[in-house]
Amino acid sequence: MCRTCDNRNHVLTVSSTPNQLDLCLITLNFKTPIRDPNSTSYVSLNTVLNNITDAAESTSHPSIFTAWSPCLLNPKVAVILTTDSETCRESTLPIFEPVLQHLSTPPTVQHVFLDPSILSLAASSPEERIASDIIVVRAPNPGVAGAIGKRFGWDPKRSALSAQSAVGAPGAFSRPGDLIRDFWAWAELNPGDPNSPSDSVGSGYDSSDTRPGLISTNSEEKNMSLFWAEDDERRNMEDETLIMIFQWSSRHSADRFKHPLQKSYGQNGNEVSNDMWDRYVAHPVRQLEGIGAKTDMFKLELRGVEPRIDTGKAPLPARERSGSRRLSTMASGFGEKMSGLWGR
Repeated sequence: MCRTCDNRNHVLTVSSTPNQLDLCLITLNFKTPIRDPNSTSYVSLNTVLNNITDAAESTSHPSIFTAWSPCLLNPKVAVILTTDSETCRESTLPIFEPVLQHLSTPPTVQHVFLDPSILSLAASSPEERIASDIIVVRAPNPGVAGAIGKRFGWDPKRSALSAQSAVGAPGAFSRPGDLIRDFWAWAELNPGDPNSPSDSVGSGYDSSDTRPGLISTNSEEKNMSLFWAEDDERRNMEDETLIMIFQWSSRHSADRFKHPLQKSYGQNGNEVSNDMWDRYVAHPVRQLEGIGAKTDMFKLELRGVEPRIDTGKAPLPARERSGSRRLSTMASGFGEKMSGLWGR
């Protein structure tokens, strides 16, 4: 094993904790915009969201939260964040059936393991809006995967802007500033998927017998000699995905933080470098795109799941959606863990 891989595996081993939450990032690409609540696309999305929530509340491992948002950059895209990983673990599960005929591509489901502070993205109601951005950086071959790891680190939490902006900040904390917090993690390989180039020690599976067989292939040697880059089978096996989730105090704050000519504010109102976003996020991502990385960027306003839309069919049993229920579910969950349609 090369020193790069060994260092990453060591970081993953020592940083993993049993209280991490398996967060599903679900991306739905619709054929038409989903802004109209009366459209069939929107109703199908509402059905999927309510099915996720209903399934979570009827299992022994309840979901801690489910939030969603249309993408402000593309009205045909919806993003769902949920900790109900069992119900949504694969895009081919029946939970997605109501929406399939309205999609232009199959659903994308990715898993990241994050600490419980991710609960800050749990909107308390459909009316609440949590300003967020998500950047997904995918590597099509070992060389690009190695470049992503080198640029952002095998332990991506160390690259988090909230951690860097807190350096030298006042000890007292009263205001979070423009950026509330950001979460950086490598996407996990689902059981049954092809091997990943990164070892996933402590990824949340119960034992080495049930954890997918992952291998480490990111190395200095491959960075210099990309002899697998044009091999389709190898390229499919070597995908590596880094997911960055940013939570802002408002969309205005997000725009200010990203603007290189405007003052940006960190914890307790202290000023941080104007070019922090461009230096640590935007510019490195552009460089990685230049060598072949694929990126998806989602500008979001996360909100809670609204009640099921009445379509005139037989009503489903009503369920409790009170704040006290949500808080009790949150408290109880900390330690637990189609083809043929796309051408229509």
